[in-house]
Amino acid sequence: MGVRVLHVPAKLSGAVDSGNLSESMKRAAAFLKSSALGKIASGVPPPNAPLTAAVKKGTKTLQDRGILRNSIASRSAEARAEASTNVKYARIQQEGGTVKAQGGKKLWIPAGAKTRELQRKYMAAKPGDLINEMRKHGYVFAKSKSGRVFYAIPPEGKNGKRGTPFALFILKDSVEIPARPFLYISEEDERFIMGIFDGAVTEKIQERIDRNDS
Repeated sequence: MGVRVLHVPAKLSGAVDSGNLSESMKRAAAFLKSSALGKIASGVPPPNAPLTAAVKKGTKTLQDRGILRNSIASRSAEARAEASTNVKYARIQQEGGTVKAQGGKKLWIPAGAKTRELQRKYMAAKPGDLINEMRKHGYVFAKSKSGRVFYAIPPEGKNGKRGTPFALFILKDSVEIPARPFLYISEEDERFIMGIFDGAVTEKIQERIDRNDS
């Protein structure tokens, strides 16, 4: 389930109905989207864990392949403006929480940047798909005695020897995701949005006064 931030302005003036504010609603919705993108671009605390930063080869939170950022959309209708995303993992990024393995299985967490490089090389996002593709190319696999680390052993080289084993995945029962809110209306956002509506209301009232005077 995704998340959204919604702005429903208070009744700004009895002289102006919500239908007259449609363009302002569009502007407000576009601003909410821009604000969310700005929050992501600036890096939402807390910082990435060292393993996450190593996998992503970067320190910016909520930024990796651009899926979350590119999913944010704006929408306006009558008396409301909103920005939202339908990405499934957006809610837990926004609110934080615990991701638990289901059905007695484990969560397979990329062990480092090399895992991500292999996923891209073989176009395999899921652990099972990556393992299958690597097996086709001569890799073999092993688990640590604790069962918490899944190792890959490179194929034989020209000397008939395999390369050095490396950790491919870390296996966990659960993972804690800290809250990194990116869809919310700050006090600064509120002031900017109200400025949009205040200007629109003033304009509409002046138009009505001009019509009555003509």
